Amino acid sequence: MKIAVLTLDGFNELDSFIAAGILNRMRAKGWEALITTPTKEVTSMNGVTIRGQRDLDFLEQADAALIGSGIKTRDYAADVDFLASIKLDPARQLIGRSARVRCFWPGWA
Repeated sequence: MKIAVLTLDGFNELDSFIAAGILNRMRAKGWEALITTPTKEVTSMNGVTIRGQRDLDFLEQADAALIGSGIKTRDYAADVDFLASIKLDPARQLIGRSARVRCFWPGWA
């Protein structure tokens, strides 16, 4: 199972790193969680800059996607062009999100 951990600029390190770390403990069973970013590098809410392992195109290929929170998540959720670039298929993919994301991500109750 390929899992995209969507990590945006201003991300919360706990959402991305802990999720990826725990899910990657299942590598022996064929699971792989990859930090997926809209740009080559993103900087966390605490100033930690990382390189993404995959770009947004990976979201379409992944079997599952996790969407984390951060200080700029509301900005991304309000960006029509950014939202149009996210290709998710709930009929085929498992999709999860941080509890904080549901408060303002369009269409998520």
